[in-house]
Amino acid sequence: MKKVTVDEARENLDAVLEHAKAGGTVILIGEDDQAYKLVSTHIPKKGPRKAGLFKDQIKISDEFYKPLPEFKPYTE
Repeated sequence: MKKVTVDEARENLDAVLEHAKAGGTVILIGEDDQAYKLVSTHIPKKGPRKAGLFKDQIKISDEFYKPLPEFKPYTE
């Protein structure tokens, strides 16, 4: 774990990012002694969507289509 101030991180941003990319954790210390944790993570690329992926996974009961009692005055 590496602790640096926000100003030091601005000056040495490439080194700070390389440390995080290598699996290290960087703690950034702000002016008001607020700490920020910087870690590297991998965001996988999303492929194209596949149509029908959740087909037959969602069931809607017949009760769903019945009118709500709150709207009965408006339907009469």
